[in-house]
Order: sequence, then structure tokens, then C-alpha cells
Amino acid sequence: MRIAFVANSYLDPGKHNSWSGLPFFIRRSLERVGVTVETCILSEPNPLGGALRYAYWRFLLGRRYVRACEARVLRHYSKEIDRRLRSMKVDAVFCPSSWPVAYFEGAVPTVFWTDACFAGMVDFYKSFANLAESSMVDGHAAERAALRNCARAIYSSEWAASTARDRYSADPSKIRVVPFGGNILEKPSIGEVAMFVSLRESRQCNLLLIGVDWERKGAEIAVETVKSLNSRGMPSRLTIVGCVPPRSSDLPPFVEVIPFISKETYEGGRRFTEICRRSHFLIMPSRADCTPVAIAEANYFGLPCLATDVGGIPSIVTDEINGHLFHLRARGDSYADYILDVISDISIYRSLAIRSAEEADRRFSWEASGAKVLSILSEVVALKPRARSPVPQTSGAGKLSGSATQ
Repeated sequence: MRIAFVANSYLDPGKHNSWSGLPFFIRRSLERVGVTVETCILSEPNPLGGALRYAYWRFLLGRRYVRACEARVLRHYSKEIDRRLRSMKVDAVFCPSSWPVAYFEGAVPTVFWTDACFAGMVDFYKSFANLAESSMVDGHAAERAALRNCARAIYSSEWAASTARDRYSADPSKIRVVPFGGNILEKPSIGEVAMFVSLRESRQCNLLLIGVDWERKGAEIAVETVKSLNSRGMPSRLTIVGCVPPRSSDLPPFVEVIPFISKETYEGGRRFTEICRRSHFLIMPSRADCTPVAIAEANYFGLPCLATDVGGIPSIVTDEINGHLFHLRARGDSYADYILDVISDISIYRSLAIRSAEEADRRFSWEASGAKVLSILSEVVALKPRARSPVPQTSGAGKLSGSATQ
């Protein structure tokens, strides 16, 4: 099996920090199951027009303009893919997003693997709130085009898959759900996790939050939780990795903030591992999330995840298997109640921690997910090409097309 791995600069699989490292691990997972990958990084068209439209909408009208899904950009991509494929012999085109391949209609089957649909993102993330009218119209149009033109649309959660079916009337036979793994090069064995878990104190609680967006990840609620635990006589600490609090925040001494850790370096990887080994729970009271890979990463180390029942999280966290889900309105006291219930009987906690690692090993390993995607690719390559319906042409200045960014 030989594929063209199509990506723009934001999704470059050669860079560890592209889209939180997911393209790198996706390509690696496919190569490890025997797929020959030819990486095809698409060039960006002249950005001047997009920059002017962005400035017009953003600064004159106060609306968000999504430059990444401009029709001009995506049609440029489709032509470049067609041109690049003339010198490549591949069985399929693969992309870690629906946007770059939305308008590609070549004879080679196209498969994308992503975490959201445009409709699911609108007013869900701040970056998709108060959008320009042209971004709304053409974002939906391109999502429909991507679903019509692809051979298979793979999503990392049932939430995203159901959005494709419900909002865009996507052909259900095209839709697949395959979870992402965690961005860890070498995850510990179940035996090693059992050792980590056995060394965790039962008379104190260490919480971990991982994320780059303080507000969206619900860090304020995590701080409330650790305050509540300490006020009830359970010595507790909270480590926050990846973001910094607002300047107005007055954090107690038992909250540690680490703005950034590079897991790709030896020192960064060692530090991240040590934090996970000594922590009891990953706490993620997200206000909005698609498929946070931090949950899989934490589960690898036997950390049950305490998270909100929102977006794609319910596809990752199963109550009392690898964590517990809370209502979006739940505050710190509710999280503290659950933690005290579980940790008061160390045998119950340890069982939950081991189940979390086993669940991650079973469901969130890149090896398993890579094998599933290979099976999907093999399935579409075996099919005879089918004629595709014409793509409706957009008209008017500023028309866009796109799929959900990550």
C-alpha cells in the first residue's frame, strides 16, 4: 500500500509541533503497519488577498475570518494535488483534515482522518465564534464537498461522525470512527504502570491538567477542585502543563504552572513521565473539546481522567473504566466529592488506574488505530472508482470552503 500523505504547513507530519503533533504520529502509525508514505506538503498561494479580506472582516467589521478555508486556497490545493500525483504512483490520497482535499476529484480515492466537522466547531471554540458570513457559507459548502468527494471520512469520535451524518447528510457507508492515540513515543507497559500506581500515596492527591488554553480547558475549575480537597483535609497538589493563567489569577502555593514541556527532548520526556507517574488523576473540565490526546497520554500512565461530558470526550472517557464524566455545569466541589470517594479506598483507586491503562492499551494505541486505518485504505483501494457528482461552483468575492480545523 502506497499513499500520498497530503498536508499544508499547519499539518506537516515532519514537525513534532504541527497540530499538537498529531500528523507526525498519524504518519508514524501508518508506516509502522506497512504503509509506504509519500509526504506531499502543499504550497501556499499568494497570501495578500486573504490578508486583506481578513483585515476587512476582523478590524473593520469585528468578525472572525477563517483564512485557512478560502476557496482560492482550497482550489489551489486541489490543482496542486492533481499535478503532484502525475509524478507519483500511489493507491490513495490521505489527509489529516478534510480542508486540503475538499475539492480534489481525481481518480485516486481520498481518505481523511480528523477530529471535527465545520458545523460542530461553529460557536463551540472561540476561534469559530462570530464568524464572517462568507466563512459560514463556504465552510459548510466545503465540508459537504469533502464528504461527497472522499471515499472514506474517518473521525476520532462519534460526536464528529454524527455531526457529519446529521448536519451534512453524509453517506453513512463512508463514515468510520477510529480514535487517536497519545503523543508519546514509548508508552509504559501495563507492568510498569502497576508499579507506578502501587507507589502513589493514598493520604494525598496529585492532580494534573494538560492543555494550552486556560479558559477552554477549565483550569479555573481544576484550581477550585484542589482548593476544595485541601480544605477538607486531603493534602493535594495541582500541576498545570501547557498554559499560563490570566494575570489576574492569584494561585495558591499548591498549584504549580509549567508553561511548556517538549516531550520530544530527553529532558522534557523524562520530566513529563515523572509528573504522570506521581499524579493520581488527569483533570480536564473542558468547556469545549474535540479529541484531547492528553487523555490517552494520561491513561497510558494509569491516570483516570475526570472530564466534562462535552464534544468528543464521551468517546474517550467511559465512566469507571478510564475515568469519570461530569456535567458541564459541575464545579470544583463535585470533582472533589468524586475524588474523595475513590481515593478513600486505595484498592478501588488502584483498580480504576490499572483499568485506565488497559483501556488505553486496547483502544488508544497508535498501533491499533494505524491497523484500522490501513484496513479502511485497503477497502477503498479494492473498490472500483465511482463517478462523482459535479461540485457546485461558488460565486461572488470572498467565497470560502473548508472543513473543521483542529
